[in-house]
Amino acid sequence: WFVTDTAAFHSLAHLPKHDVDLEADGTPRTPVSSHFAAPEPGSVVEALHKMDLTGLLFFAGVLLAVGALDTAGVLDNYAEMLVKLCAGRPVAITSLLGVSSAVVDNVPLVQASINMFGNKTPMDDPLWQLTALAAGTGGSILSVGSIAGVTLMTMEGVGYLWYCRRISLWAALGFAGGIGTYQLERLVFA
Repeated sequence: WFVTDTAAFHSLAHLPKHDVDLEADGTPRTPVSSHFAAPEPGSVVEALHKMDLTGLLFFAGVLLAVGALDTAGVLDNYAEMLVKLCAGRPVAITSLLGVSSAVVDNVPLVQASINMFGNKTPMDDPLWQLTALAAGTGGSILSVGSIAGVTLMTMEGVGYLWYCRRISLWAALGFAGGIGTYQLERLVFA
């Protein structure tokens, strides 16, 4: 009966004869089951196999926490405090947000910024450009502030103190240089 089932499967699936192999349990191997073989070295699939679920759960939790803080009104209060503290200057506000992104990942920080300033700030305001610049570069000051740093620590086994000693200073200089270059461009081209 197995031969007739395999032949029926072969004719129904319109597979060439060499594609109908048997699995370990005796069932016909389908093109789908052959895709679950070991991934090719250096492929995207192999990199995805190395990723751990904890990183994904971490970011889902952080985004849920940002949503909870927004619902509770904490982000609005923080935005008002930032505006008062920085006298409404976008460079100062985003510089503090950028330094904050070294401690809190930059993705939820940008989401929090959108929640904090989205209703009050026009879409073409320099605050948004500076937020993207500051959160993106400021997040690399510490390894926990960006997914690249977390991935480097996880996949390559780099320690937090190693990162601080060898990379943090350069990332902070890049952060300050990026903000300075942005301001210089605005002065020259605006």
